[in-house]
Amino acid sequence: MAKQQAAAAPAQSGGGGAPILRLVLGAILILMFLLATMLQIQTSEAFILNGQAVGLSANWAILKQPFELAQGTLSLNMAKAVMWGWGIECIYLVCVVGEVALSGRWHGWFKTGAILLVAFDFYTDMQYGNMASGLGGQLAFAAVTSFIVAFFGYLGLELIMKSVQQIR
Repeated sequence: MAKQQAAAAPAQSGGGGAPILRLVLGAILILMFLLATMLQIQTSEAFILNGQAVGLSANWAILKQPFELAQGTLSLNMAKAVMWGWGIECIYLVCVVGEVALSGRWHGWFKTGAILLVAFDFYTDMQYGNMASGLGGQLAFAAVTSFIVAFFGYLGLELIMKSVQQIR
């Protein structure tokens, strides 16, 4: 009987698995989240500027945009696009955190906001994500990118936090 309880203890506590693997997977998910978020910021900026489709490569300069906006070094149109692109993503993250952290009537508002913003990001990814594979590739790109932004950030942080707790 004691052996059965001892064997069941790790499964009940959620402590099974190698913490280093959870940590690495969590870091990979966070990296993918950042890459997908950068792409969605680019496609949102292209939408507001009524611009051309964007290339699907990591543009790390996107991470400097809020600082350039604060310093006033962006053109008026680019400043508007940066506010729009970053604003959409920040509002989405607030909705996700609010949905997870709150209960009651506010939970529904944040959940609805998150769903609407995922749908908008899906649309802009479809319209402005440049892929040579046609409609099927555009749909796949938009769906996967929206999924990554919707879930990988939170899942990555959860895996990292659990692995750190397990290592202690």
